Amino acid sequence: MKEKLNKLSDPNISKQEEDQILEQVLKKQFDNDLRNKWKEKLDHEFGIKRNKNGFTNKKYLKIFIATAASIALIIGLQLFNTTPSDPYVLAQQYLNDQEIIHPGATKGISDENENRVLAIQMFNSKDYEQAASYFLNLEAPTEEDTYYYGLALLLNNQYNKAIVKFEENRTNSSKYIQELNWYQSIAYLLNKQPNKASSLLKQINNTDWNYEQAQLLLERINSK
Repeated sequence: MKEKLNKLSDPNISKQEEDQILEQVLKKQFDNDLRNKWKEKLDHEFGIKRNKNGFTNKKYLKIFIATAASIALIIGLQLFNTTPSDPYVLAQQYLNDQEIIHPGATKGISDENENRVLAIQMFNSKDYEQAASYFLNLEAPTEEDTYYYGLALLLNNQYNKAIVKFEENRTNSSKYIQELNWYQSIAYLLNKQPNKASSLLKQINNTDWNYEQAQLLLERINSK
């Protein structure tokens, strides 16, 4: 386990591997805590103790084991499978879980100037602050440039600026309308503007991208 924990400090570790290690660590700690808790309960409430020959007072042991197993299953499911009830936390989780990659040079665009190339490189390297600065310096930004500029701002926690850029993108064309409805609603939520987020989430139809996630976010917003 120590070796796994040390691996978390590796800057090249993937998010998937990091999540797996954290889950293993949490599960191990959870198992240990649960084991100690029920050892005390066995002793104090049931008079069941373990000695070199095994458990004593086996009258209640089978009933206890079945009950403890059920409780452990319920707690375990709650620990690893719950969805955040706070819409702001859920929005951040959705944003963190989605792998957002710029596709690279767009067909039909010959003006692949240095700023655009660097903006794409920085974006895909997850250096969103630098990516945003390169997108900002484009002399003739395309619709795609504006969209990824907004994403870079959002992923760099500049929610107000991201919203402005998404609005600019929205007025120019509907090419990215599904993506804009989703990411702009996330930006509104993270900027503590749930009413505006809700308005956009309601525009996501049942055939659109991230419809189910949008419905869950709406449910969380309405329950607050």
